[in-house]
Amino acid sequence: MKFWNRKNKIEFFHNDASIIENFPIIESKDLKLNWVKKVRQDFQNVKPHTDNRPDFTHLIRCPGIFDLFKYGYIIPLHKDIIIKSKGKIFECGFQEANPAGFSISDQASSSATQFANLVPTPPWAADFIVKIITGWFVIAPKGVKFLILPIAYPDTFNFTSAIGILDPEIATQLNFQMFWNEKDEKEVLIPAGTPLGHLIPLSEKKYQMVQRNMNQRDRLWIAKLHSATTATFSKTSMRIKITNMYNQYWNR
Repeated sequence: MKFWNRKNKIEFFHNDASIIENFPIIESKDLKLNWVKKVRQDFQNVKPHTDNRPDFTHLIRCPGIFDLFKYGYIIPLHKDIIIKSKGKIFECGFQEANPAGFSISDQASSSATQFANLVPTPPWAADFIVKIITGWFVIAPKGVKFLILPIAYPDTFNFTSAIGILDPEIATQLNFQMFWNEKDEKEVLIPAGTPLGHLIPLSEKKYQMVQRNMNQRDRLWIAKLHSATTATFSKTSMRIKITNMYNQYWNR
């Protein structure tokens, strides 16, 4: 791939050999929600009887809702996960390739207690925040940042992704902080493929989305990023250096 082509592309890469075939990132317009199917069916049922009325309106014609699904990308969960709330902490297990099936993994963790206590949380949420490490990395054209949103009007409400900004010039990892909405101490299975959140490029320009397996150049970038972020106790002091390193390495 020629580097100059990257100016018109947003690239996602992952080290899992089968993730693109089985649980790929999708454009938000391709998200299939059960309630949307019901809305469309209801529209087809009532349209023949009311379409000639000038005051006829329907939920499916609401741009405030459906235009949201014209922008950005949906990031799905890459593996089955079981989460069990235990007061102010939680237990979790990802599906792993071993005889035991599920195992505790560093692909999910609890945010620091101080962070969880300082951020406003919904009154119905548990006393912890779940961080999902998706394994995805994103490389974007120069100056492009991403708005991270929860899935609007999801089919299930076990969790709600926190809202934020992802700036690839500072961090290329794609992770999600999630409010856990189940307070009962019960095991909840979230299957692979469940939409985690909505990623919207903050740009009016249209970009081509590319998904690919991680290559050696990507691994070298991750190693360089890890080296830079662990060089000092103060990560914020490295931001300008990391930004310059990112733009130079990826030819932004």
